[in-house]
Amino acid sequence: MNQLNYGIAFGSNLGNRLSNLRQAKRLLLHHCPSPKEATFSPIYETQPVDCALKTNNFLNAVANMQLSMAPEDALDLCIKIESTFDRPEKREKNAPRTIDLDIIYAGSLIHNSKKLTIPHPKLYKRRFVLEPLSVIMPTLVLTNQKKTILQLLNDIESSEPPLSKIINTW
Repeated sequence: MNQLNYGIAFGSNLGNRLSNLRQAKRLLLHHCPSPKEATFSPIYETQPVDCALKTNNFLNAVANMQLSMAPEDALDLCIKIESTFDRPEKREKNAPRTIDLDIIYAGSLIHNSKKLTIPHPKLYKRRFVLEPLSVIMPTLVLTNQKKTILQLLNDIESSEPPLSKIINTW
C-alpha cells in the first residue's frame, strides 16, 4: 500500500482530556512513516454537538499525517487506539468518550463501506473539525468538493458556538 495523507480528527470529553489527546497522538505517530512531517492543529475546547444534556465540553484537534495502510486498516488502528482508553467498540451514539478518532479524509480517495465513509460525511457541517483543519490545511480541496477547507469554514451554517483555543503545540 502506498502512503496516503490522512486527516484524523481527535476528540475527548472524559478524564484528562489533554493527556488523552497527547497519548492518542503518540500512538498514531508510531504508525506514521514520516512523523516529523505530520502536522497537528491547535487544540480547541468545544461545546458538545448532538450529545446528551450535561455532557462535558470536548477538546478537539485535527492531524494531517501519512500512513502506509488502506483506509479500513487505518480505521482498525483508530479503533485499537480508542480501545486502549477503555472506549467500548459498541456504544450509544455520541456518548461521552475518553478519546474519539475519526478519519476525515485519505488523500484523494472516496471510500464507502459499511464501516467507513471517506471523506467523513459530517465534516462540512462541523465547525469543531473544519476550524482546526483550516489552520493546518486551509487550501485543501477534498475530492468531492469545489471549495477549500477555509471556504467551507467561512460558509458553514452551524449553531455551534465559537471555539476556544486551548493550546497551539501539543
